[in-house]
Amino acid sequence: MYSCFHSVGLPARSLVECVDLVADAGYAAIELNAETLPWAPAHITPETGSAERKAVVEACARRGLRIPAVGAHVGMVDAEPASRAAAIAFVNGCTDIAVDVGAPFVHILSGPLPEAVDRNDGWRWFARAVEETVAYADARTIGLGIEAIAGHLFHKVDDYHALRRDLPGVGFKVNFDPSHLEVQKEDPRRVVDELGDSIAHVHLKDGKGLYPDFTFPPLGQGTIDFAGLVEGLRRAGYEGALSVEYEAQVYGFRESEDEILTNGKRFCDQVLASGQG
Repeated sequence: MYSCFHSVGLPARSLVECVDLVADAGYAAIELNAETLPWAPAHITPETGSAERKAVVEACARRGLRIPAVGAHVGMVDAEPASRAAAIAFVNGCTDIAVDVGAPFVHILSGPLPEAVDRNDGWRWFARAVEETVAYADARTIGLGIEAIAGHLFHKVDDYHALRRDLPGVGFKVNFDPSHLEVQKEDPRRVVDELGDSIAHVHLKDGKGLYPDFTFPPLGQGTIDFAGLVEGLRRAGYEGALSVEYEAQVYGFRESEDEILTNGKRFCDQVLASGQG
């Protein structure tokens, strides 16, 4: 396993600036954020031109950074068919980004279920979207995985098992973010123990409280047993990135860019060293 920083943690910077800051902090990799959030613009999207994509690739090559993943988060269960089709096109466009920048993995989410939509309908729509986007990614030798998100249609460990049953032969992967499970009192270790062979990428983000009254504090200030999870990941044969995903500012925590990067790298190094004797 190796250290990574999710570019969402540097929302005020351009992606090329992020590359230099992440490399200066000693990380081995950078994850690219394609999601537009209320507090953070996307760093790269399907609309990003070829020249900008090339600049990112060149910057990473110059600084020796891998790009293990593209976060293609967009709601996929809107009541309007046109919106659902646009979401699939967005994810497929992010798969094209992954091809262009040499990233092996793209991850998605379901989005919240609209109030007027029956859960069975939303689940069926999401399953169809997963089937279509996985097929597109498979054809380009890119892995595609799902992140379970608190408050979304797809939000718990059992949802991975249910979707596997509903989509036999569709090889979707797991983007493992323990924080969203922790704040639902779901046991994150279940993902490692039950789905370890499908984990393609891991986020390091802490969690505390019970949804909807919860926070994602700086690493080490929540309740997640990261050392235990990393030990389990090691046993499961996971060799990929541990990607520091910093969103604590949304919950009132104030750290500088340097503190975010330095503290994240230190925490990542500590959990990577745990259990190694």
